[in-house]
Amino acid sequence: MGARGLYVRPEDLANEDERSKITICVVGLDRVGLSMACLWARAGFSVLGADINPIVVSAVASGQPPLEEPGLKEALASATASGRLRATTEVREAAARADLVDITTSAQVDELRRPDYAPVVRACREVGLGLREGTLVLLEGALAPGTTEELLKPVLEEASGLKVGQDLGLAYSPARARSGSVLRDLASRPRALGAYDSGSLRAARAFLATTTRGGVITVSSIREAEAVRLFEDLACLAEMALANELAMFCYKAGLNLAEIARAAGLGPLRPGLAGGQQLVSQALILAKAEELGLKLKLVKAAQAVNDMVVKHALRLLRDALRELGLSMRRSVVAVLGVSNRPDVKDPEGSRSADLVKALMGRCREVRAYDPYFRSSELKALGYPASNTLVEAVEGANCLLIATGHTKFKELPLEGIRSHMAERAAIVDLAGVVEPSRAIRAGFTYRSLGQGKAGD
Repeated sequence: MGARGLYVRPEDLANEDERSKITICVVGLDRVGLSMACLWARAGFSVLGADINPIVVSAVASGQPPLEEPGLKEALASATASGRLRATTEVREAAARADLVDITTSAQVDELRRPDYAPVVRACREVGLGLREGTLVLLEGALAPGTTEELLKPVLEEASGLKVGQDLGLAYSPARARSGSVLRDLASRPRALGAYDSGSLRAARAFLATTTRGGVITVSSIREAEAVRLFEDLACLAEMALANELAMFCYKAGLNLAEIARAAGLGPLRPGLAGGQQLVSQALILAKAEELGLKLKLVKAAQAVNDMVVKHALRLLRDALRELGLSMRRSVVAVLGVSNRPDVKDPEGSRSADLVKALMGRCREVRAYDPYFRSSELKALGYPASNTLVEAVEGANCLLIATGHTKFKELPLEGIRSHMAERAAIVDLAGVVEPSRAIRAGFTYRSLGQGKAGD
């Protein structure tokens, strides 16, 4: 018996009774995949969450998310308790039962910043082995323009023995969501959508409309849809590069970037360590441009400027310690924050790893602490972890704040100062500590975008 996904019309999904007769398989129960599985279940569909990791599947099956994301615990508990969401390690079998297969796996980037499509190719091959005629395949992960049709479509067709456009539907809609607000973003932001043919577009639009209040924006092809998330990320990186370059200028010139931006009506310019999914998008676009024989000069320049922040952080640290009569070689540095974004537990693509690596070759001792991670988790990620904040700062010469967690804004500076060395500094890459507070507590203070405090 064939699947219904490709032939679905909006009126077929008008109520929960009709939706409950349709099965959706979500492949990859990561931050986006598990959130989408919960949203599909909330909309009334029967959902199979498939992941090759048995630990992840066991956690999901018990109603406990294997990662921290606001609202996800409650959403998953509701989805599993209702019986609408079940989890399995058998990707092929789950795909064989589905009317819609939602593959959320993204391309990855290796240590040399080269795209690695192997994870999404493996997912598509395993899905393809289970596909039935009439199934709609929806991809959501980060992909360079052309990847779905040139690389993944042939994989699906070869594995299934079916043809896209005849037997199968194929569509792409980028998951435009940030860690820390994934559920909210997916449920409220407009969904860009491109499809292989009109039938796939009609069906995919009907499905996605049940999960988002932001509406569905259709584009002329899958290639345009693939570019949407990447261009959005590149715009953010370019904006950060401008902020970072101006921050470095302001430090040398003894100026205050935030004050200048406010007076100029520019809105907040937020310098900092660029990381996370945006770096994947950047790598995908640069690799595609190289394939096309193009040089994206502005994108490359933004990449170079953002990469300089790690070196600038070392400069800030060296200058602060020098003012105290200390050298980096003899100093103990506590790095606060390893997440790629504030107030979330997400180390993927975090530049804190690069920062710690650079410090470990220059300082007497480096310690890492993040309130969202257990010390065992930090050690597994390769960080010289401390169990507690007090342990991290005990006898340290400098607090280097890498991630702007709200908890770091509320640090009891006087109490922390009492645990540190006689001469101590704060280097604030996230701009979360008020300079006057740091100075009153007895710290020498440095930050991105501001000359020496008191200049």
